[in-house]
Amino acid sequence: MEIKKKQVFNLKLSEFKTNLLSPQLIFLYFGIVFFLFHFPGEWTWKSWVHYHSGFLFLLFVLYLSFEIWNLKNENRSSFIVSSLRTIVFFLLVLALNYQWVFQTEVRFSLVSYAFLHAKDLIYEFDSFFELWTTIHYFPLVVFWIFHKTKFLQNKLRLGLVIFVYLVIVFASKLDFDQKDVGSQLQNRNQKVNRYLDQIPENTNIVMVVLEGVSRNHILEQKSKYIDYSKLSGSHFFIPMPHTSKSIYTWMTGDSQLNSTRIEVPTNDFDINLPNSLTKEHQYDTLMLYTQSIYFEGMNLYFPNIFSTLWDKTKLESEYKDQFVTFSWGMDDRVILTHLKQSPMRKSPYFILIGLSQTHSPYFSVSDQVQTSSKLIRHKQALSENIKLIDDLIVYFQSKSKTETLLIITADHGESFGEEGAQIHNYSLYNQELDVPFLFYFIQSKELYVPHLGSSIHFKDTILDLLSKGKTKSSKNQNTNQFFSKEYKLDLICKTWNSDIQRGFITEGKKYIFHSDTGILYEMDLDDSHRIPISNGKKKESIIGKMYESIFSK
Repeated sequence: MEIKKKQVFNLKLSEFKTNLLSPQLIFLYFGIVFFLFHFPGEWTWKSWVHYHSGFLFLLFVLYLSFEIWNLKNENRSSFIVSSLRTIVFFLLVLALNYQWVFQTEVRFSLVSYAFLHAKDLIYEFDSFFELWTTIHYFPLVVFWIFHKTKFLQNKLRLGLVIFVYLVIVFASKLDFDQKDVGSQLQNRNQKVNRYLDQIPENTNIVMVVLEGVSRNHILEQKSKYIDYSKLSGSHFFIPMPHTSKSIYTWMTGDSQLNSTRIEVPTNDFDINLPNSLTKEHQYDTLMLYTQSIYFEGMNLYFPNIFSTLWDKTKLESEYKDQFVTFSWGMDDRVILTHLKQSPMRKSPYFILIGLSQTHSPYFSVSDQVQTSSKLIRHKQALSENIKLIDDLIVYFQSKSKTETLLIITADHGESFGEEGAQIHNYSLYNQELDVPFLFYFIQSKELYVPHLGSSIHFKDTILDLLSKGKTKSSKNQNTNQFFSKEYKLDLICKTWNSDIQRGFITEGKKYIFHSDTGILYEMDLDDSHRIPISNGKKKESIIGKMYESIFSK
């Protein structure tokens, strides 16, 4: 009896081994290896857990289920199940590659956001696929070869493929060194002022918000009127590298780090810069935006706080025969044409101009720019924006003898591989967080650049300087006024729709917590002298401040 039981056991064991090594089943081994090892960052348990969310596990289990069902029912495998298996595997590849490219975790919240804004995000697929390299296409190629041919239905060949895949993964992780996108500064003689006591009463204000431009990107740009190299050595931080949230912060001082889209409190239509300028200083307000406001709740907020608003939808309808459009915006020169063709606004006025050409895929109107290099396209688009700003200076200079204050800044920066990051949203390093900021008084040709500042204090700074100009007084300095010598910055930062990084800026230091590795870094404001904090109490204290509920302070 014992011998018979042993024979049955050996037979089942042999059958199990045969099934494990069956040609149809061995692709599952590649699928498992792919799921386990296809993630960015360090090969640590904490990092692995971070990049394997419940959503990814759901996709993986679905894929395994469809694959195993096909194997068990090979003779009567349906086209529908085979198609579902292919679709789920493709979605799994997309999700894992998204994590790899953008250095953030794919969770249910991010997926639901993508579904809600699918009609807008569909235009970003080209930019996403442009960032794919060999490691990102490799799983799809292996999947196609295995299921369309019998070439890989051999354990030795597939074992070699798995080995090659792991080598590519390892090599890709070694290639995450920071890329040098620095620029040589130009030496010019324009005087730069660091402190400002007041803005003269009835000064017109024109604010130009560039799209996805870091402070370092603009340093080498050439202008007839502004020496952008004077921005070197200053730092101006935004709390979250995402457009809609950033523009909202500029106008309100509220960073809203806990939400992915603009959330408008019931009283917030009154507590904002345009409304305060109108009520307290009798300003007319206008917003010109070459992107669409029908995104993430912008259309529910900005039309309610500006006297007049023109976005891409209206501009395209009015000037569709004159200016080219692209997925996220249009030729920004439409702004100047619109201003010239519109009646001149009564002084004083506040005009917010939001540009779009430097948004991915980095749109240039020049026929000379035919390149796949994202950085070159971005640089050319920025050059065209700088030329437009020069033309705007000429326009406002000729239209009014009243002083006009030109403010130049950006909604956020842009990553081109630094720290392994791409585009924006998921990095708190300076290529995304440190934006240009300057005051240029067009009539008097005076340039002002604060040593340090943040968009959370922009509203307070403008209103404080205007109030001082109205009363002709410079007493009682506002500590939130970043042109003041008493200014100090405490800023909590966060990546958009993700906890991949949290940041805290205080007392001349910057802290970034990487939740995927559990490492907290301390560094200077220019991201140099970076060291991990090992002191438990200090680490706990700083991380605690990063997670405080009042983010706008």
